[in-house]
Amino acid sequence: MTYYYLKTLHLIFVLIWTFGLMYATSLFWLNAKMGHAASTTLTKTALNFWRYATWPAMILGMVSGMIMLHLRLFHLADVWMQVKLVVVILMVAFHIKCHVLFVATSKGQKQPSSFYWSKALVFSAVFAVFFLFLMELKDSFKWEFGTVIAVMCTAIVGYALARRGQKNN
Repeated sequence: MTYYYLKTLHLIFVLIWTFGLMYATSLFWLNAKMGHAASTTLTKTALNFWRYATWPAMILGMVSGMIMLHLRLFHLADVWMQVKLVVVILMVAFHIKCHVLFVATSKGQKQPSSFYWSKALVFSAVFAVFFLFLMELKDSFKWEFGTVIAVMCTAIVGYALARRGQKNN
């Protein structure tokens, strides 16, 4: 019974984490696109959400995930879990990279272009779609194909929208 409560909490925290990545990068993308200074309300809103929602969600999601993995160690033999752990490592690296950029932007240092932020937004959307599809399809017969197709479609559409936005500027 404890496992299922942890699984629910883990799902909630991971969704908040991926949403936080998407939300914060989209606010910084809007800020860069509009060309405002680093002290705008948009930047402050993004940083507050980043500090008070995204970071705690990442930490609590990882802690609940580690406890769940400890309770069901046999999942380490499953391919979907190994893929998930690799993507979690990539997502943490992406989170830390975004944090460095957010802090630099909030201190008034040179801000990346709007196209850079749009690519970051695409990456965060790809992570979100990956986790949603993996959570739903992990027990199905061909989970690999569904997850890969969903991630590729998200990446292609997101990159196309980012390119279109760059051409409109």
